[in-house]
Amino acid sequence: MRRNLIAGLLIAGGLALMASALPGLGLINLGAAPAVTQPIPALNDPLSPPHQHPKFLPGTNSTAAGPNQVVAYLSIPKLGIKNAPIFDRGVDQGGNMQIAKGYAVTHYAYSSPIGAGNAVLYGHDDIEGSVFGRLKDLQAGDEVHVTPPGGSPVTYRVTARSIVAPTAVQILQPTSDVRLTLFTCWPNWVDTQRVVVTAMPTSSS
Repeated sequence: MRRNLIAGLLIAGGLALMASALPGLGLINLGAAPAVTQPIPALNDPLSPPHQHPKFLPGTNSTAAGPNQVVAYLSIPKLGIKNAPIFDRGVDQGGNMQIAKGYAVTHYAYSSPIGAGNAVLYGHDDIEGSVFGRLKDLQAGDEVHVTPPGGSPVTYRVTARSIVAPTAVQILQPTSDVRLTLFTCWPNWVDTQRVVVTAMPTSSS
């Protein structure tokens, strides 16, 4: 009887510890409503390795920047990221997203331009410098700075963080507000899910 009671308490305590750990692991949304809830039909796991993405998204246009042209720089003080270059990348003929090389951030060229809608940014989590290796550590209120070449930084604040399946195409859809959607693969070296962070500008520009 006593042994069963102790076992029951241990199980209950373990479950409580697991529940308390969920926010820290980024497995609970921080309270902001998702940008879009309806799915985009017939895209077939666009966030799955090797980062297969749709060839176009409704209502969006490529920013058409050259492949070696830096469109902006990204800084995230909490993660120690300072002036990581952002490059526009589209998709190849097979529909796979083209990823910027090295310690760089990819702006998905078929999402909105930065500062004009839902600008989607991808960074590696465990290769080529792992620029987004700690993306899951961001929390509501953390700052994200985007600086255009020769311009002044624009400050965004994190409003939501979640873990999603590779099929969560809604993170790529256009929105009526200005936001950054940053995502990477998770867990590191496993990559079966995606960490998604939403950040909103602190003031209209």
